[in-house]
Order: sequence, then structure tokens, then C-alpha cells
Amino acid sequence: IERGFVYRGLKPVYWCFDCASSLAEFEIEYADKKSQTLDVGFLCAEPDKLAAAFGLKELVGESFAVIWTTTAWTIPANQALNLNPELDYALVHTERGNLVLAASLVDTCLERYGLVGRVIATTKGARLGGIAFRHPLAHVHEGYDRLSPVYLADYATADDGTGIVHSSPAYGLDDFNSCIAHGLKVDDVLNPVQGNGAYAKDFALFGGQDIWKAQPAIVEALKSACRLPASGTLRHSYPHCWRHKSPVIYRAAAQWFVRMD
Repeated sequence: IERGFVYRGLKPVYWCFDCASSLAEFEIEYADKKSQTLDVGFLCAEPDKLAAAFGLKELVGESFAVIWTTTAWTIPANQALNLNPELDYALVHTERGNLVLAASLVDTCLERYGLVGRVIATTKGARLGGIAFRHPLAHVHEGYDRLSPVYLADYATADDGTGIVHSSPAYGLDDFNSCIAHGLKVDDVLNPVQGNGAYAKDFALFGGQDIWKAQPAIVEALKSACRLPASGTLRHSYPHCWRHKSPVIYRAAAQWFVRMD
């Protein structure tokens, strides 16, 4: 411990609110769950850099990176966006601003949003790395007035959604590893969800609320903020606790580690 080989750190693990503890892989079973899907827009904080990445001199109007998720409760803890460096991304001009989407998903996304759009330019995801976007609730409450930089990650794909993944490092192993690899300090990881399934009482807008029950309020906040191009429902396979048969989440928990390098 004195030499730093054994240390205390964080790692997202399966967490059951009914057990009030972490679960091992063998304690997980999968069952169908109905989730609400969200397309959420993140306003670009560096339009000049975004224009340059797409080979343009300037951008007219606001520009948004749009993500797709089935976990509305993780949006308040967002700290980054993930794009695939090898994918082609399009900048699409619409009546609701310029949208950054995976090029292969433009038509599908516009149909889902009920918008007509025109592709202005395309570029590789690699050129978009490091560009900062604002949290979708940044203009609603000062507690969300922070930036979400683009981190390049292979696990962002164009199989579905928008080709852009929102990253809440406390609530996903890939998210956590990506953010830490790009320089986010462990002490700066936002982890507002308590062991009982509620947000911390002092958490902006949703403090003290159960995360599952808070989802309609989160959706309404995003809708009121004009950051919700579309929402829907999806039935999918989801991890559940083998004892309580209740849905579990990934949650960053303090653990001891042995440094192997």
C-alpha cells in the first residue's frame, strides 16, 4: 500500500438497489424491460472548431451533436460524448439547427425527428475529437453549466441511434474507461446516484428522487429546454438481480485494486 501497488479507486459495477450492494456477474440474469428512448441535442460550444473539422469557414445558426440513449436517468451525470474515429459523420442543416449525426443514419434520424434536412458536409470522426459541447440542461440550471468534450472511442457505432454515445462515466464501464483514458480524474467523476437508487439530495433539479421515477421529469426538462428531438419506447433485454428480479444499473463503487504494471 505504501508503495502504491494496492490502492483504493473507483470502478463501475452491477448494483442492485434492493440488495443495496454490488453484484457479481453470476448474480445477474436477463429479462425483457420496457425503456424510454431519447434523442438528446448537445449545443456546440466551439462552433469555429466544428466548422473547421467539416472543412467549412463558418456555421450559420446553432449546431448540436445528437445522442440516442435508453437510460434517461444517466443524462444528468453526462460528462463527455463518444464518437468513432473511423466513422463518417454528417453536418445536417435543419429548421432546428445543424445536427451532427453518423452519415449512414441521417435519413433514419430525420424521419424519427420529423424534420427535413440537407447534408452540408461530412468528415471522419477522428477530426471531431476534443471539440466541446454543452450539457443539454446547461441553460436551465447552473448545476449543469459544464462542457462535454468529444472523446474518440471504438464502441460508438452506427448500428442504431445516431452514431454518437453520451458518456456518464460513473454508470458505464466503457464510459468510465474512455473518460479516464482521456484525462478525467477519478475524483472528478460525477456519481450522484446513491446506493438506495435515489439522486443525492443536493443534486440539481432532481435531488432526492428515485432514478426510475425521475425519468419523466428528466424527459420533460429536456423537452422544455428544446433539447429533445424525439423520444419513444423500446423493449429490450436488460440485466436484473437474480434475487429480487429487479433491474440493476452500472454504478461506480469504491474498491481496492492491485496495480499490475
